[in-house]
Amino acid sequence: NYAAHVEAAQRVRAAGMKLSTIFLLGAGGVDRWREHAEGSARLATDMDPHYLSLLTLMLVPGTPLHRKHQRGKFALPDPPVLMDELRIIVAQARPSDALFRTNHANNYLSLGGRLPRDR
Repeated sequence: NYAAHVEAAQRVRAAGMKLSTIFLLGAGGVDRWREHAEGSARLATDMDPHYLSLLTLMLVPGTPLHRKHQRGKFALPDPPVLMDELRIIVAQARPSDALFRTNHANNYLSLGGRLPRDR
């Protein structure tokens, strides 16, 4: 849950380790993409990672989410909506100084910089 993620991040930082996070664009599906984007931005802010990356959710055959998709219970957002999700996370996330990347091959747009400086 949210609080457990924040607490784990605090423990990592207290131990002197660097914290790397990955958030998945599209994980909220068509119905909850905005809620997911805003919640991800809040969590990224509260976790305050050293490294913040975004990947695009891929449905892997045989997994529970893929089966849900096959039954019509989950739908991935279209690329323009994924870009809106990315825009919201970049605009709202407030880590103190995170190396930010979206440079994985499964993303529709490759970005890099430091947040919040390069916003």
